[in-house]
Amino acid sequence: MADTNSNLAAALKHLDKNFDDFKRTLIELSRIPSISAEGFPAEEVRRSAEAMAGVLRSIGIENVQVLEIPGVHPYVYGDWLRRPGAPTILLYGHHDVQPAGRPEKWKSPAFEPVERGGRLYGRGTADDKGGCMAHIAAVASYLQSGGELPCNVKFVIEGEEEIGSENLGKFLAKYKSMLAADYIVLSDTSNFDTGIPALTYQLRGICQVDVEVEVLDHPVHSGMWGGPVPDPVQVLSALIADLRRKDGSLDIPGLYKDVAKTGKKQLQRIRKLPFDEKKFKKEGGLLKGVKLWGEKGYSVYEQLWTRPSLTVIAMESHPIQGSSNQIVDSARARLSLRTVPDMDGAKAGAQLVKKLTKNPPHGVKVTAKVNGTTPWWTTDPDGPAFDAARRALKAGFGKETAMIGAGGSIGFVQPFADLLGGAPCLLMGVEDPLCNAHSENESLHLGDLMKCMKSAVHLYDELSRVPLPRRR
Repeated sequence: MADTNSNLAAALKHLDKNFDDFKRTLIELSRIPSISAEGFPAEEVRRSAEAMAGVLRSIGIENVQVLEIPGVHPYVYGDWLRRPGAPTILLYGHHDVQPAGRPEKWKSPAFEPVERGGRLYGRGTADDKGGCMAHIAAVASYLQSGGELPCNVKFVIEGEEEIGSENLGKFLAKYKSMLAADYIVLSDTSNFDTGIPALTYQLRGICQVDVEVEVLDHPVHSGMWGGPVPDPVQVLSALIADLRRKDGSLDIPGLYKDVAKTGKKQLQRIRKLPFDEKKFKKEGGLLKGVKLWGEKGYSVYEQLWTRPSLTVIAMESHPIQGSSNQIVDSARARLSLRTVPDMDGAKAGAQLVKKLTKNPPHGVKVTAKVNGTTPWWTTDPDGPAFDAARRALKAGFGKETAMIGAGGSIGFVQPFADLLGGAPCLLMGVEDPLCNAHSENESLHLGDLMKCMKSAVHLYDELSRVPLPRRR
């Protein structure tokens, strides 16, 4: 068996030499519009899965399969299990992407990746095809330079993460025997800043609620009826506005009874992180003069990582184009409620539905329903596996690792941690605050991509030397 230090050095050398080839592979994968949302071609998600499977085969991954469940966007699986006695790492990513959004807002077409100013622009370049490529490149660098890895690996690349992993239960029920591992490494999170790595140890959950206000059995002339007849759009807007108190907290009875108090150790981690409000607002794209409006008494990071929040992610009545002077018959909205430890998503959704539908104003008809939930997740980021990950990230980035939470949700994490008996979950991704994930002009910082690839090379080496964890 080859010396591990020489294997590590050879893998890093191969990575340096072949980075442009890995970048070209990412560009080809990102050309495929693998949008998993309803209303977009499912065959493109399938084409993406087949392309990802082809890439895994090309680098020497074995047992590559496109995993099928009827009516579900395909997953991709592959493994390399030639190191008996060594730990097994389950590498998770997703190949589906968000819809492109507004074409006129893109500086270049969403599915024609373009390099500008050291960044690769295109849908999926960061979230999460770039994350997948970080590990594909690291594994390829070991296998193509020395013929072996320091540990065993399994790839699971999901096809419906962007729609909430709604069929994850079916997937686990059918394929759980294939997924045994000692560590889970996820590629779908952000670093603290460009050039500064991070490990994410807490994720918010999500509950989606649809609400509709109905007033009329058909639209009517706004001049002949406007004034005495309620406008459903204004009623809906008032119902949504009533969900937020002046102090920024949510006015949903009973909601905060289940919100966990942030522990002293976590508060210390959060409060030691630097925060620059001007930089934060610029990276978020806030227009000049716009002020932050969060929950009073909590820092920005506390709000993002440890407190519930509510966003209106869609609103419908009648499009501006083709509109006329009329009161529309109904209006609808989709609300996204972010949940935190110890909240139950379904219960929180029911509380929101009750608030929206209780005592409808002016006797209008208000209906609301929970349209899906994803659980929050948290872990204690101490112990040998996290120490190994911090060392690997420092080796790849040349900077100390920030320990952070995330405001977003990844439905995969908690069910897989449970399935594997509490296997440590290491969340280390390629995104940075400027990546515009889920928005127009999504991009990936190519310098950080290289650092993430190097970190992954070091991670496999580091974890191969950690005593295997005891699991419940």
